Amino acid sequence: MKKQILGEAKNLLMIFIAALCSFSALHVFVIPSNFSPSGVDGISTIIYELTNINIGWFKLGINLPLMVIAWFVLKKRYVIYVSLFTILDSLGVIFLEKIDFYTFVPSGLTSAEELAYRLISAIFSGVSIGVCTGIMLKLGASTGGVDIVASLISRKNQHIHIERIISIFCYTIIACSYFVYWDLTSVLLSVIQIFVFEWTAATLLKKDRYAIEVKVITKQPEAIRDEILHKFNHSATILKANGMFTGDDYYMVITLLDSKNAVEFMNIMKRHTDTFAYFTDGAKVQGDFHFGEQTVKVK
Repeated sequence: MKKQILGEAKNLLMIFIAALCSFSALHVFVIPSNFSPSGVDGISTIIYELTNINIGWFKLGINLPLMVIAWFVLKKRYVIYVSLFTILDSLGVIFLEKIDFYTFVPSGLTSAEELAYRLISAIFSGVSIGVCTGIMLKLGASTGGVDIVASLISRKNQHIHIERIISIFCYTIIACSYFVYWDLTSVLLSVIQIFVFEWTAATLLKKDRYAIEVKVITKQPEAIRDEILHKFNHSATILKANGMFTGDDYYMVITLLDSKNAVEFMNIMKRHTDTFAYFTDGAKVQGDFHFGEQTVKVK
C-alpha cells in the first residue's frame, strides 16, 4: 500500500511538471509570437486572438465536457490523470497572465529581429510541449483535447488509426489559423513547432523503450550467456544453427541490450574466437527485457 501511495504521489508530481511545461510554453513563447499550436491549444489560441480572452478559459471549456464523455467510455485512471493535467494547465495560463509574467518576444523589434524571436519561440515551445506530452504518455495518459476525440472516434471505428485522426485534426487547425493571422509565417511556425514537439516526445519515450537487438553466431553459447547475464543483467534466447557453407554446428544467441551497452558488448565479443555478432535497432520494445532484482544462477 505504501509503495502504491508513493507511486501515485510521484505520478501526481510528474503531471504537475507536465502542466508547468505546457502552460509556461504557451504564455512565454506561443502567445506573444502570434502562431497557433496544434490541438485544443491551437483552437484556444485562435479564439484568444479573436476575443482577447485568456486561452485558459477556452481550454477548460473545451476539455471538461470531453472529460465527462470520456469518463463513461475510457479508462477511469486515464480520465482522472488527463482531467488533473487539464485543470492545472488551464489555471496555469490564467495565473501567468494575471501576474503579467515574462514573455519571450519583446516589443520594438525590427522585422528581422521579430522573425528570429518567433522562430526561437516555435522551437523551444515545441521542445517544452514535447516534454509535456512525453511525460503524460509515459504515465499512460495524454494531454487531452484532440487525443480524447481521436480515442472516442477510434473506439467506434477501430479500423481508423488514432495517429491519423490526430494528425488530421492538428493540421486542419493550423490551416484554419491562417485566416485569423493572415500570415503564412504563422502557419510555418506552427508546422516547425509540431515537428520539434513530435521529435522531442519521441526521443523522451525512446529513451526507455529503445534497445539494440544482438544476434551472436558462436560455438561457445555458455560463455556468451555468462557475459549477457552477469555483465548486462539481461536474458537471451539460444537457438541451434548450422553453417550453410561448412555444415558445422553453431548456436545463435539472441538478446536485447540497452543502446548504451552496445560498444562494451562489441569489445567483449572480441575476446571470443569463432564468434560473429551483428546489431540491429529495436525501436519499439514491448515488455520487460531486464532481470531487475532477480539473481540468476548459471550452472
